[in-house]
Amino acid sequence: MAKNRIHIYLLAAVFALALAVRLYLAFQMPSFEIGEAYFNYEQIDSIRTRFLPSYFEGSGYSGMARIFPPAYYYVLAVFSSFMGTVLALKIIPNLLACSLIIIIYMIVLELTKSRNISLFCSFAAAFMPIFFSATVNSASRVTFTLPLIFYTLYCFMRIKERGFLYQFLIFSFLLSLSSAISFLFVFALIIYLLLVKLEYKLQNRIELEVILFVTFLTLWVNILIYKKAFLFHSYALIWQNIPPQVLASYFKDIDIIASVTNIGLLPLLFGIYAIYRYMFKERDRRTYLLMAFALAVAFLLWFKLITLGVGLMFLGAILIPLLGQSLSLIFKYLEMTKISSYGWAFWAILVILLVLTSFLPAVAKASVSVSGSVSQGEIDALVWLRDNTPADAVVLSTVAEGSLVEALAQRKSVADDDFILVRSSDDVFDDVQGMYTSILKTRAVELMSKYGVNYVYFSPRARQEFGIEELKYAEKDCFELVHDGEVKIYRSLCKIRSD
Repeated sequence: MAKNRIHIYLLAAVFALALAVRLYLAFQMPSFEIGEAYFNYEQIDSIRTRFLPSYFEGSGYSGMARIFPPAYYYVLAVFSSFMGTVLALKIIPNLLACSLIIIIYMIVLELTKSRNISLFCSFAAAFMPIFFSATVNSASRVTFTLPLIFYTLYCFMRIKERGFLYQFLIFSFLLSLSSAISFLFVFALIIYLLLVKLEYKLQNRIELEVILFVTFLTLWVNILIYKKAFLFHSYALIWQNIPPQVLASYFKDIDIIASVTNIGLLPLLFGIYAIYRYMFKERDRRTYLLMAFALAVAFLLWFKLITLGVGLMFLGAILIPLLGQSLSLIFKYLEMTKISSYGWAFWAILVILLVLTSFLPAVAKASVSVSGSVSQGEIDALVWLRDNTPADAVVLSTVAEGSLVEALAQRKSVADDDFILVRSSDDVFDDVQGMYTSILKTRAVELMSKYGVNYVYFSPRARQEFGIEELKYAEKDCFELVHDGEVKIYRSLCKIRSD
């Protein structure tokens, strides 16, 4: 009993260490990484004032409605009501991300019955490089969906117990209301059924019925949410209507070296070894569940049906419990040899390797990510826009900065990275680029008139993205410099009427 208590204390220490490092890095900057955090900021404000997300006051000059599952934003809104929006976005996603540590510990303990191995795997989960670095200061929705999926998998492992059966159904429904990644979960369960059928011949009736129920439930919920987008794009909705010009950067090819550095050497090597052993030599239904999930993620990555970053996060997280299975097999073998008394040395090597290949890269990558957060100069420029421009003004910014403008300046942008219901998204993307890079004033004014642009937000990010130091067409007769500093803001004075 005392030994079990020690492991609980050590698990709490791992949780506290991970959370402390995360919050220390997150609070190095008063702002967030550009992108999802500011979309979340906008949704939280909308829920707090109207109890609904901003579905119908959509992004961009067109005001096109947005489509997204709302659960995560309601969770953040609840905490922001007494913590404030900024604190909620800094603290709650990091707390949710750290919950994965405890869930992985529970899964590995269920698989191996070894508290030492479970504790080791929980440390690997705490500092998985890509998950740690990508979620420290981004308030990413994956901090909610990844632990949710893994706890739902844990419930499925114990589905014969009535309490866990009910939890599995409840959390499966919550997952479908949280992200379209719920389809990955369903796909993994279907692959699990196939693996079990191949190995055991007979299906567990409870598992079969529950998987069929969750499959139809997920389809129904997502059809309700994405019906309009599906009618709009048909099967192309899979790629979120992202312009072809940027599609390659979202759905990249798998790079082995990048995978090692992002997932961690030990989870990748030992996880693959566990898949090999249980595919050809060992039998265990719970391990087949993890293998099915790994195969589902690998399939989606191979066919570029999921972004590389998100895919590697899920793949890395699923390989960690498989790392635990490999260690269990290795230690069982060592116990039968003459070197069993040197098990401590093996543990020491594993811990050193984990620190070198997971902990240090995770902290280093996170530090770089945090340093790229929105600067104070950018925030000052956005506040100026909010306080000194008409409420119906349209602002030209880069696509990546669209949500930033909409959240902090509270003004419509020409485009942000939500393209789902945007017609001719490739044309919109090209036009944004043209408005920044054109050397002809008439062409720039023509495009700005097309989108009703009133102000141009010219930031260091725009300079870097388009390789320019100034707007070549910004002459005083048509463009007035109204804010100067790290970010320059121009007011558009000229219009070209289209007859």
